[in-house]
Amino acid sequence: MSWLKSFMSTLLLMCVSGFGMDHETDFYSSKAVAFENCEEWKDKGNVVIYKTSINIAEEASRFNVEHPMPISVSSDSIGAKLQHADRLYEWNRSVQNFLVSHPTKAIKVNSRICNYEPKEKLFVGYENKLIQEGGWKDEEGMRGKMVKVKFFRY
Repeated sequence: MSWLKSFMSTLLLMCVSGFGMDHETDFYSSKAVAFENCEEWKDKGNVVIYKTSINIAEEASRFNVEHPMPISVSSDSIGAKLQHADRLYEWNRSVQNFLVSHPTKAIKVNSRICNYEPKEKLFVGYENKLIQEGGWKDEEGMRGKMVKVKFFRY
């Protein structure tokens, strides 16, 4: 009966301390070794790269960097004013064409990440099962979530 009490108290201690039996835990000699092993584990996970539309603020920001708005020249000559008006007209047409093209950007999502928790002296390995198993989609309810699956203690 005493071994049962010992087992139950050990199990209770493990649960209270956050050291659950449902997560794989590895112990390492140093922080650097734990980090390196967590990163290796992360790199063995799957990656999803998908394209998504850029929102209006991103589109405007990106366009203005590549094509700055023409600045007016402080001149009283009609020729300079007409030249500026022509440049401004062309710039506005470029803006319209850019916005109509619906630019996209590529997003990279890893199935695994490592999070450092200094107080516990460990790196926590999180995994998204939908990405890891190939069932991930950029749709509501199909993105999955990151769940703790592995501990790299030092």
